[in-house]
Order: sequence, then structure tokens, then C-alpha cells
Amino acid sequence: MRLHLIRDAVRAKQIVTVLLRYRFDELLEATDAPPQWLSRIIPPVHGDIPVAKRIRLAIEELGPTFIKLGQVLSTRPDLLPADWIEELAALRDQVKALPFTQIRPLLESELGRPIESVFTAFEETPSASGSLGQIHRAKLLRSEQPVAVKIQKPGLHQTVQTDFEILAWIINQVHLNLPALRAYDLPAVVEELREGLLQELDFSVEARQATTFNALNQFPDDVFAPAVLGEFTTPRLLVSEWVDGTRPTDLADSPARRAALARLGGRSFFSQIAETGFFHGDPHPGNILITADNRICLLDWGLVGMLTNGMRHVLVDLFAACGQRDAAAITAIALQLGYRPQRPRHAPLEKAVTTILFKHEEHLRHMENIGSVILELVYVFGSHGIEVARDYTLLAKAILSIERTATLIDPHFNLAAVGAPYVRRLQRQRWDPRHLAATALSRWSTALHPFEELPADLQRVLHQLEAGRLRFQLDHLEVRQATQTIHHAFSRLSLAVIIGSLVIASSLVINTGIQPFLWGYPAIGIIGYLLSAAIGSYVAFDILRSGHPRH
Repeated sequence: MRLHLIRDAVRAKQIVTVLLRYRFDELLEATDAPPQWLSRIIPPVHGDIPVAKRIRLAIEELGPTFIKLGQVLSTRPDLLPADWIEELAALRDQVKALPFTQIRPLLESELGRPIESVFTAFEETPSASGSLGQIHRAKLLRSEQPVAVKIQKPGLHQTVQTDFEILAWIINQVHLNLPALRAYDLPAVVEELREGLLQELDFSVEARQATTFNALNQFPDDVFAPAVLGEFTTPRLLVSEWVDGTRPTDLADSPARRAALARLGGRSFFSQIAETGFFHGDPHPGNILITADNRICLLDWGLVGMLTNGMRHVLVDLFAACGQRDAAAITAIALQLGYRPQRPRHAPLEKAVTTILFKHEEHLRHMENIGSVILELVYVFGSHGIEVARDYTLLAKAILSIERTATLIDPHFNLAAVGAPYVRRLQRQRWDPRHLAATALSRWSTALHPFEELPADLQRVLHQLEAGRLRFQLDHLEVRQATQTIHHAFSRLSLAVIIGSLVIASSLVINTGIQPFLWGYPAIGIIGYLLSAAIGSYVAFDILRSGHPRH
């Protein structure tokens, strides 16, 4: 991704100004930024503000793209320490709404018709506004059904593209100039975040994920996602049922009802991760509504995680090892959680895990605050060279969010106690003889499948042998490279022979005095010299370009 200096100059200046204001000048110095940028007098923030908070404040000032980027980063505990994750988790989409006059053309373009032909009532003042879009309440013309109309903000793709071009340029410069950070491969991280954010810009993905949850949901009468109206949904428009409800932070019910709601939310969450493997990736209080009939509505399905059976089994092992405070077991499990570009050093990893277990010993004894423990463990895994699978990192953040949201509803809520039956059930299913037999049979069937084609393949070989048409093709890399080298050398040798012949022939012609003349000499001889010089120049250029014999 290249930085377009002219087109992005104004935005780049804004970003640099904010970074300097929040005392990130060392980061900019590593980018070899133009000195005139860094020499400007920009009042820095005062006070001893922790770096994590300065990052959050800078992100909020940088606007929608960076706010959404910060929210995505808050789901990567493998990259950032726990205090950074918690600070970024405080980012909320409290973005100023656009006037409806700017929204209307895009809305009608996505609908393919005037608003009045679809909605009988449409509130021009949005009920919510986020970094990617804003939500308006309306009523369908055909049924008077209240709906939520989520429309993407105009020009957002270009804004995101511009911001990521600038960010990618800064990060590439930091990657080149700060060797200590090269192990983290920051350019690859930025590219991954860019792709994830572009996917969130496609509202049809969010619509599919909300529909998938409702189809897999184990508690359809108590927990749900707003039903999507597919006929009106596009990549930049999402229309769903309108849901009235109360935020978890605003509940004013009896302790008994609050405790029941917290247990219901916890059971739904464990059902998502242990039974269906499809879970909401960001269940913070802003994405949850409690309806008047005691149902839980989960909003904003732009970020979800998916766990295979094997991933769920590893997760259960991790919970069990945390409960037993077994550092060796947790270290062994860590090696199953993701890709390892290089072999991690086992002893330092186990020592770091032990430190976390000692730090949270009291919490682990009662299996409380398990979200924070797993968050710190995932960061330790990542910092020791284990690229933890995205769905695990998303789950670690989701566990922390659901635990804190449920605790807001019921201060006595214990996530581990609610999840214990699901963990035991998953363990029973995992070691059930019938499940083991079915798994073994499936694996053997997959392994033996190629042998089903063996008789037919063998028969074809025998027919070709009988007909005398059997051929063997050997393609050895070293032999092929050697052949190419020899071919290249002979080509040069042939050209050298041709050059030598031309020079000798031209010299003989020059001495004959045969007309016509060019510059006072026989023209044929002069042309021969020029031709040999051209071919010689090409050979010399080819030798210099290759630099060395090819291997």
C-alpha cells in the first residue's frame, strides 16, 4: 500500500499533529518524518497519563476509522497487554451523526427507490450513530412494522483507505527503523486489521451472521438477535426488526430478576462456545438490550467467532488447567492454540505462566475473574512466539466482556459456575466411546479413501505397459537448474563466436577497399563492426545483470 503524498497530505498532517499532542514523537522520529512536521509547536497533553490511556485518547481524536481499529485491536490480547486491551475496550462508537440530507441519497440508492415507497414513517434524527453508520427508526409501508435502518456513512470506504495508507506508511517506517519491533511483523498486523475492517464495512456479512445465530440459538425464547429483512439489506444498508429494551447498566429490577437475567446470559454464552461453536465477539453492555418480557437481545453481529470441535476441546482443557493452577499443562495447551513460526522456548514460557497463576491464585481458587486471567495468558502466549488463532483471541476478549456485563447485572455472578455443566457435558461427549469410535472411523475412512482408487489406477498402468505406452517423467530441481545454466552458458558462447567471426570478417572487408564507402571505409565492414559491438554490448549487459553464474 503506497502513500499518496498529495492526496493524503491534509489527513497525514492531522494524524501527525494528534500523535505529537499525545507525546508519541519518538514513534514519528522512527519514521524519518520531514523535520518541519516535528518542529511545529504542538502543545502536548499535560499530566502523568499512562501510555494506554494516551493511545485511547489519541484514537478518539483521530476519528471513526481509528476508533473502529482500536475496537478491533481490543480483541487481540495476543498482541497487546491486558491494560491496553481494557483501555481500548472503553472505546465506544459515540460518533457525531451526519445530517439526514447527506444520508438520504445513499439510502435511496441502496433501496433502489424513494424512501416513501418503502417506509410510511422515517425518523430523520438517528437513534444511534457509530463509526461505520447510523441507525434510524422507521415503519414499513406494507405492514406498519417498526424497523431499524442501519445505513453506512457516505464516503467511508475512501476515508478508511486513506487512513490505512497513512498508517501503513508509518508502521512500515517503524518496522524498518526499530529492530526491536521487527519480531512482531507490524505491517502484517496492520494488513490483517485492514482486511477485517473492510469486512465489517459489508453490512450483508453482519446480516448473515445475525441470521446464523438465530438458526443455531439454543435459547430462542429467551435470547435472540434482531430478525433481518433480507430484501432490503445490501453491503451498505441493513434493515432489521426494531427492538425496545433497557441497557444492562440501566436496569432497576429486583435482585432475583437481575440474577436470573445474568444466569440466562451466561448460559447462552456458554451454549454458543460449547455447543454451537458460533459466538458473539463483543458482548459489551452497549450491544445488549433487556426487553420488557425478560428476553435478552444481542445487537451488532459484525464481529463473531467460530470454534471447531477440536478448538472447543482445547478450550475445555485450558479451563481445567486454570482451575488446577497447573502451569505445565497450560504451557502444553498453549502450543495447541496457534501457529508457531519458531519453536518457543519452553522454560521461559512456563515461568511466565506460573507468574500469572501466582498473581491470580485467589481468583482461580474460586474460579472468579477468569476473563482477566485468560486475557493475560493469551498475551503471554503471543509474546513468546505463539501466533494464537484469531477465534481464541476473540473468545478471550468475549469472556471478559460477558463476565463484566453479567456482573453489572448481578454482582454475585460467577461465570465459571454457570459454565461448569457445559464444560462437563463437552468433556463427556469428547470421551464418549461412541464419539471416539465415530471419530476413529471417520479418520480411517478419510485415510483409506485414496486406496479406493488404487485398483483402477493400477489397471490403467498395466494397460499402458501392455501397449508399450508407459512413460516416466523425472523432474529434478537441481538437474533442471543445471540444464538452464548450461543452456545459458552455451548461448553466451555462441554469441561470442558470432562476435569474433563478425570482427574478423569486417577487418578483412575493411582492407579490400570494396565500395560503397561509409566514413571513408567499406560500408560492409563498418556495419559488421557496429553489429558486433551491439551484440557484444548485449552480452556484457546480460553478464552484469545476472551478476554471477546461475545455480
